[in-house]
Amino acid sequence: MKAFQKIALLVILASFLTTVRFAYASPGSSINLPPSTITVEIDYPSTECYYYVVLSNVPEGYHVSNGQFLGWCVDEHHCISDGRTYSATFYSSYDPDNPHPDPDWSKVNYILNNKQGSWQDVQAAIWYFVDGGNWPSDPDAQALINTANTHGEGFIPAPGEKIAIIVWINDSTQVPIIEVIVPLQNVVPEYPLGTILGIASFFAALGVYTRKHSTQHF
Repeated sequence: MKAFQKIALLVILASFLTTVRFAYASPGSSINLPPSTITVEIDYPSTECYYYVVLSNVPEGYHVSNGQFLGWCVDEHHCISDGRTYSATFYSSYDPDNPHPDPDWSKVNYILNNKQGSWQDVQAAIWYFVDGGNWPSDPDAQALINTANTHGEGFIPAPGEKIAIIVWINDSTQVPIIEVIVPLQNVVPEYPLGTILGIASFFAALGVYTRKHSTQHF
C-alpha cells in the first residue's frame, strides 16, 4: 500500500473514532426487573450496610436474582421487621413511576458508587437526601453529602456501577433499597450514518483502485 493510501486510511479511521459515541441507556427504562411481586426478607443487623435484603422466588432472565443484596433504608417513618417475609415490587430509582419519588435519587446513586467512612455514614447521607434532610454529625457523612451535592446532580450509573432499586412493599411498611449492578447491555453505540457511508464509499473506491493497479505491469 502506498504512503498516501496509508495516510488516508488513518485520517478516515480517526474521523470515525471521534464521531462514534457510546450512550448509556437510561437505567429507569432498561434495567430489567420482574413485573410480579417477589418474596423479600430483611436480615438485620449487618456490618456493611443498614440491613441485608434477601430475595427469593425471582424468575430467571432479570437483572436481580435470588440471594442476598446490600440494603439501605430510605424511610425512617415506617417500620420493617427482621426475619419476616414480605411481597415486594421492584422499581428503578430513575423510574418516573417509582412509588417513593424524590428529586435527589441521582445523588443517592452517586453516594452508593462513591462510599466513604462507615456504613453508618453512608446511611446518614442517604437519609439526608431522601428522608427529611437532617444534617449528620459525623464528618465522613457530611463529606459524602457535600460531594454528592457537587458531583451527584444528574448522575447516571454506567455499566458495572451500582443503581438503587426500590423495594416497594406497601404504604405502611418501611421502604428499602438494594444495590444492583447496571448490566453491560445498557451500553448503546451511536454510529453516525454519514461517517459510516463515507467510510464504506472510501473503502469501495480504494478496493477498485488497488485491484486496477495491482494488475498493471511495467
